[in-house]
Amino acid sequence: MKTRLLPTLALAILPLATPLAALAMPAVGDLIGTDPETAKATLEKAGCPVAAFEAEDGMIEAKCTDTATGKLMEVYIDPASGKVARIKAED
Repeated sequence: MKTRLLPTLALAILPLATPLAALAMPAVGDLIGTDPETAKATLEKAGCPVAAFEAEDGMIEAKCTDTATGKLMEVYIDPASGKVARIKAED
C-alpha cells in the first residue's frame, strides 16, 4: 500500500509545482535577448515584469519586480550576447 501511495502522491502534486517553476527568476547565463521587446517578454514570462531599461557600465540594466518575492531586482544583460551577466536586488 505504501509503495503505491508515494508515486500517486507525487503525480498529484506535480501539476501544482509546475506553474511555480515557470515563474523562476532568470539565472546568470540565461539568454534574455538584445532588443527591449524580446528582453521584456522573456523577463515577464519568467515572473519579473520590467519597469524600465537603462544603460549602465556597458550593460543593459532591466529594472523589474520578482513576482515570487515582490522584491525590486536589477538584471544586467550583456548587449552583445543577450545573456544575463548579473542579477542583484535593487539598491
